[in-house]
Amino acid sequence: MLANKVIANIVVASNGMTTLNGSSRELSNPDDRARFHALRVNSSAILIGGSTFRSEPYEKAPLPLYVASRDEKPRNSNARFFALSPSELVKLAASEVKGAVLIEGGVNFLKELIALQEIDEIYITRVKKTGDSHIFDFEKLRNQYALKSAEEIRGTLFELWTPKGRN
Repeated sequence: MLANKVIANIVVASNGMTTLNGSSRELSNPDDRARFHALRVNSSAILIGGSTFRSEPYEKAPLPLYVASRDEKPRNSNARFFALSPSELVKLAASEVKGAVLIEGGVNFLKELIALQEIDEIYITRVKKTGDSHIFDFEKLRNQYALKSAEEIRGTLFELWTPKGRN
């Protein structure tokens, strides 16, 4: 167990996809963005994979940015690149920063971390839009995590998942 809290945030379309036209931003809505920014305010670093870095607007990320990628082409002075697995990157970031680390990586980045229960809280926003790629595996999530809370706001469902077997 890491000393720092590890949280993740992801938006999921009604068909289980997490991107539309190559980006999660296309699925987001104002309520999702408000929660997204609230999570960032309470975090000390952002963790993503190289694919997310290349497809999302991280040029002006407000926090130190840890990127798991072999492709080192920083467009952001806060970005640091590491040829590490998601699990190794989480451990590195947690050892270097005080406070929560926020995972904004996509489904491929989250897969290993969910299987190993290395995320303390997973925030999922379910929107009514339909996505076109990168399906989220809810079956694997339910094997390792339990739904702690759910709230619907203006047709958007906000869920909080925590690891099974932890108090």
